[in-house]
Amino acid sequence: MPGPVPDPDSVKPKGVEHSKTGGPMAGDSGGEPRLSRASVGRLSLYLRRLEGLILAGTTRISSSQLGDSLGITDAQVRKDLAALGNLGHPGVGYAAPELATAIRRTLGLDRQWAVALVGVGNLARALLRYQGFVERGFRIVALFDTDPGKIGQRLDNLEIYPLERMGEIIAATGAELGVLTVPAAAGQGVADALVAAGVRGLLNFAPGVLRLPSGVSLVSVDLTVQLEQLAFLVQWNDSVG
Repeated sequence: MPGPVPDPDSVKPKGVEHSKTGGPMAGDSGGEPRLSRASVGRLSLYLRRLEGLILAGTTRISSSQLGDSLGITDAQVRKDLAALGNLGHPGVGYAAPELATAIRRTLGLDRQWAVALVGVGNLARALLRYQGFVERGFRIVALFDTDPGKIGQRLDNLEIYPLERMGEIIAATGAELGVLTVPAAAGQGVADALVAAGVRGLLNFAPGVLRLPSGVSLVSVDLTVQLEQLAFLVQWNDSVG
């Protein structure tokens, strides 16, 4: 029988990376983020739940009410939210709109983010159609590809540019974030080009590990790895069921 499944909060997920010298989180002025990646992930869940409750007319919420709806203990909720400042009051809870505003500010969602996307294939087209990015303040402003047959075409009112014009287009659009949906062999070269053009954070769908300079943040999403982890969990549950 396999041993106990590790606590996901204590283990960094495979296929998800972040540069150790990346930008601050939760209002830090620099250095290491004071919120863990797991805590940041829970903040996103809290925000989605809060927004639904606010739309339904909720003005105050307790840590237990927020945690129960997400399967998170009230102690963990309080610990996560304590990093945002003194927002809660014993016996009273949190003012829902104030809490939502604080979480948005911490996650950087109180501003607009311009995004450059490199590799205009099927995955890129699906990402362009996803309205959640726009709702959260992420606006794709530039497309790049190496395929001569795609360059010059327009997709969702955006022209597809060659990589050779990346510096010029990034400067013109003000893109700070980049999304890579390119083959693994092209990943590092494209990442280097985006960083050289001034992009400060990358979301990487290309398999493989990218090496970035200090001050540039990286999140990698390897869908195959995620499915492997899902297969393990299903197999583990079957073996102990």
